Amino acid sequence: MSAFVLGGSAIVPSLLLLWYILARDKNPEPRSLLVKTFLLGVFICLPVALLEEVIQGLLRPWLSGMWRAAWLEALFVAAIPEEVFKFLVLFGYVWRKPAFNEPLDGVVYGATASLGFATLENIFYVSEGGMGVALARALSSVPAHAFFGVVMGAHTGRARFCETESERFRLLSTGLIGAIALHAAYDAVLLTRSEFVLLMPVVLFVTVFWGRRLYKRLQAEQVRVLPEVTEQILVPEWMRAAGGMGRALPADPSVPSTGLVQIPLEPPVVERTWWSWCKLILGGLGLSFSSFVLLGASMGVSGWKTPWGLAEIVSLGVVLLMVGLPSVGSFLIFRSGLRGPFAPARGP
Repeated sequence: MSAFVLGGSAIVPSLLLLWYILARDKNPEPRSLLVKTFLLGVFICLPVALLEEVIQGLLRPWLSGMWRAAWLEALFVAAIPEEVFKFLVLFGYVWRKPAFNEPLDGVVYGATASLGFATLENIFYVSEGGMGVALARALSSVPAHAFFGVVMGAHTGRARFCETESERFRLLSTGLIGAIALHAAYDAVLLTRSEFVLLMPVVLFVTVFWGRRLYKRLQAEQVRVLPEVTEQILVPEWMRAAGGMGRALPADPSVPSTGLVQIPLEPPVVERTWWSWCKLILGGLGLSFSSFVLLGASMGVSGWKTPWGLAEIVSLGVVLLMVGLPSVGSFLIFRSGLRGPFAPARGP
């Protein structure tokens, strides 16, 4: 039971972040490609771990001094191998897929690959460190990995639709180097194992701020594609002939002097309200803490002897009910936050 709960506490934060990013995409990506990208992110964790062991062995003679050792390990053992492999998933696999058809897709696939990597890495750390590590990484490391992917993906998405090779190379380099620099700074302050670890929230804030800013810009530029959703209206024949209002539908025989035109429905520009943000935060925290409560309950259950009597079965049912109801409630609150409320719509 406890192993199951530890695994859940390692996986849930990544899935919540991934769900949030995907839910805000106006043009959802193919599920099969998202799943493959996520699994590739999981898969690269193993070769990266082996490569990091080799690099750490080579660097061991130079790992002297607090800051020198911290930066060497953070940069060459963690940041460069991990971000380069994530970049290979994004550039080597997703880049030429037909579904990669707008700049914001770079953010979606970059975050998906990063969170796939963070999920398996989180399982390794949580299995060794327990729920304390799970809580710390849920609030710091997992969001950091997600936004490393957002920064890299935003620049990759821009590069995907550049007209010149020089600009494409500049954007790809900026995205990769930016993700490496943020990752190295994040790990370096932690690897000092001193009072400088208090700088970690500052690095995390800069990472989230930069990634969110890039994401919001691309989202503002995103054009919603509604292939089969149209509005039919009657317009004068001269306007239909001019073709300025869209592709004409077959003329209606009962209306000889007018025609029907097809006009894409432009979605209004909406902003999430503070109440919507509150529901997202409360729901996410509720799901995380429900797993911690379940861990404590499972530790108590693990001491029971078999065969169980009626009292143990009833107690287990009460425990599951006490944990299950808040979990379901937190999930519903989080889902409600994704759906709104939004500020009054304004025109596109």
